[in-house]
Amino acid sequence: MKSFAHLLNEINEGSTHAALSGDMAELLRTVQTTGRAGKLTVTVKVSPAARNTGGGEIDRVNITVDRTLALPKPETPTDFFYLTEDGETTRNHPRQQSLELREVAPTTAPAQLKEAL
Repeated sequence: MKSFAHLLNEINEGSTHAALSGDMAELLRTVQTTGRAGKLTVTVKVSPAARNTGGGEIDRVNITVDRTLALPKPETPTDFFYLTEDGETTRNHPRQQSLELREVAPTTAPAQLKEAL
């Protein structure tokens, strides 16, 4: 029996093997850049090429290869909000008093700076 790799090269004149190789390369690049897992699923379906009405052995088959590529998605950043009593989102804590800040005028520099030894 010939190897699976050899058979895969023969299916659809090599286009299935080329597509799987391209999918694998894309998966590896994406895993490398995202640091997250992905998946390439290959399903091989083998079915009789003709209806077996005579009850004898089947001498022809159709082979179909289906591939599914699940690329890892980059992590979506999250954001933090507080909820008010009405269920609205806010950046400020709803039960914390606000501190009114004001700008302070700059002070004058000391006339003479001391040097540390």
